[in-house]
Amino acid sequence: MTTIRQELLANGLQIVFTDESNRYFGDYHRVCVVATIVCNLRDLPAATAADEAMCCRAVETFGDQLSVVKRLERMGVPTLEVDQVRTTLIDDFLRHAAAYLSRPEYLRSLVNAELNKRPTHRFYG
Repeated sequence: MTTIRQELLANGLQIVFTDESNRYFGDYHRVCVVATIVCNLRDLPAATAADEAMCCRAVETFGDQLSVVKRLERMGVPTLEVDQVRTTLIDDFLRHAAAYLSRPEYLRSLVNAELNKRPTHRFYG
């Protein structure tokens, strides 16, 4: 995995884009950009006792950082278009999601959502 780009949002979230692309047939590639959204849990604002409790629970559950991964993929990309498609995937993600992700209240929503996720039961290795 190669880090392509990093963005720091106004609310402290960091987005790290890495490349997991591969050639799968002839001249065709699967362009895969992984956007890892990183929240430093020690920096969460805690205005109330409930916020402080949520922060403590988050640190106990996830450690100092919470990372959420989003995959951006496009199949059937010719070799000559790989770099442009990779850039377009990142730019489109930021254009559509950055305003939402950078809201001050998003940090609390993200942490709460991750804390309340039900554990998945995997029946395989």
